[in-house]
Amino acid sequence: MKLIVALACLVASAVAAPSSPSLAARRALPALQHEEIHDDFGQYALRYVTAEGTVVSERGRLVPTPDGRAYVMVTDGETSYIGDDGKTYVTKYSAGLDGTHVEGAHLPVPVLVQ
Repeated sequence: MKLIVALACLVASAVAAPSSPSLAARRALPALQHEEIHDDFGQYALRYVTAEGTVVSERGRLVPTPDGRAYVMVTDGETSYIGDDGKTYVTKYSAGLDGTHVEGAHLPVPVLVQ
């Protein structure tokens, strides 16, 4: 009886085993591409691509304030990834003098109440 149960478990696990590497295993892999540039003033640009299809790009640059007395780091970028449903999700974002803005077709749109 124990042999039959063990054999049934072995067959069930073989049938249920994924044919491709699991998402968790791919997420554990290092980035396929990684580019990063910095200057002496803190400005930067970066981009990387991971094994599971995530792409991140971001840039930070200094811009003068309206009165010209100081500089502010303005950041803008984009992240895209493939969801568990197989769809590609893209999120664009920016942060700077006019606040933070995030947009993506998968994100809810805020409703302004008057």
